[in-house]
Amino acid sequence: MNGLIFEALKRTLKAKGVTYRMLAERMGVSEPTVKRIFHERNCKLDRLVEICAAAGVELENVLGSMNRGPGPANHIAPEIERKLASRPALLFIFVMLSEKFTPQGIMRSQGLSEASMFLYLRDLEELGLVALGRSLSARLLVETPIQWNFEGPLRPLFEMTNKNFIGWAITHLQREATFVSFSRRMRPETAEMLRREAEELADRAKLLAHHDQHTTPEDGLVGYKWTFAFGATPFPAIMCRAASARRRCKSARPGCCRERTSPAAGLGSKPIILNDRVRTVLGHWTPRTGTTQVDPKRSLTGG
Repeated sequence: MNGLIFEALKRTLKAKGVTYRMLAERMGVSEPTVKRIFHERNCKLDRLVEICAAAGVELENVLGSMNRGPGPANHIAPEIERKLASRPALLFIFVMLSEKFTPQGIMRSQGLSEASMFLYLRDLEELGLVALGRSLSARLLVETPIQWNFEGPLRPLFEMTNKNFIGWAITHLQREATFVSFSRRMRPETAEMLRREAEELADRAKLLAHHDQHTTPEDGLVGYKWTFAFGATPFPAIMCRAASARRRCKSARPGCCRERTSPAAGLGSKPIILNDRVRTVLGHWTPRTGTTQVDPKRSLTGG
């Protein structure tokens, strides 16, 4: 049991960026003392409580997260996905709930009234996705994480969301977002290695986020988005190769040279409307200014 507790504590320290030296300073002991405690994985309860206090986390939350990691992905029934596809705002609310936002937190971040929030929760309950409780509370009836069907009825919304996010990131470089794009020739074996490393990094981000959600108060959490695409460059599919192609191009693909009238054309800017306010699914929104706040060095993975 002690081993599981200290493994959970290590994950907490890593997620919060707290080193052994910082922990020692906060506890008023030497760094070797802290290292010995974690190496031996054994200490009295009062010392354990002291460590948690210095790390800025409740012992109860550490104990609750010992064996909790993102489980296997769960799927939503196709008929439910079709209904959510017809109501993007309802899908947005459900995604936030699945990301461990409380109804009150959603109301604050999106400027929703209690009446509007209740109607969204009631509609999600009718779909069998949540169970309404007292005082505007809701319990998810679907296990997370959720794996959406990218080839299903929600595909247009996924494409719109990620195109919007990429377009937003490009216009907010250096200050609020990170965007990297390049093409290089390499061996397929090298590409496969890089793909595996990217997937491992994404899994690590999900694990750290999962742990944060169980050890950090909601007002200390910020939503991040991470969109990653990697593959053999399909130049004919993503861009026209010459100016003369403008006359010959017969593609109906949004954003193709035949339709593009500005650098932003074809990015898909259809908004999602919540309570008569325009919102798009692009990271963390501040309700008063309607701007997106994203850490310059971090992003959120997701659909």
